[in-house]
Amino acid sequence: MGHIFFISDDRETDLTELANWTLDWMLSHDIPADTAIYTCKGIEQGEEALDTPLSQGESPALIVLDHGVKPTKKSIAFGNHLRDAIPESWIVELVEKDYPVSKKSDDAFFMPKPIRKAEWEDVLQHVFVEAGSPQWSNVSSFRP
Repeated sequence: MGHIFFISDDRETDLTELANWTLDWMLSHDIPADTAIYTCKGIEQGEEALDTPLSQGESPALIVLDHGVKPTKKSIAFGNHLRDAIPESWIVELVEKDYPVSKKSDDAFFMPKPIRKAEWEDVLQHVFVEAGSPQWSNVSSFRP
């Protein structure tokens, strides 16, 4: 399994709790934890963290992108770029209910904030157990 990345556009947002829920869920479901989990504060730090595995031909298993309270043009573009560049990786975007959805985001997996642990565990079940890849998934994208 590839690495897991939690990237927040807002440097004040801490995704550690979500990362901990993910690790706990993986361990309780006997999912091999032979992966690295990265929490990145800021798009730049996320790009740097993604650079190494991608340059080695290793696609991440999961990328979680938190757009912050007010999504920026940079975070929207980054989400679009991730979906275009690595369609074989799961990309879950955490958004507020008033997130500006464009036609380009038809294949996006948006999840409304605040995130509850049970809902996140359902996402993990789908990503790591039920669907082999985003292309073969039957998930319904959230539409704010």
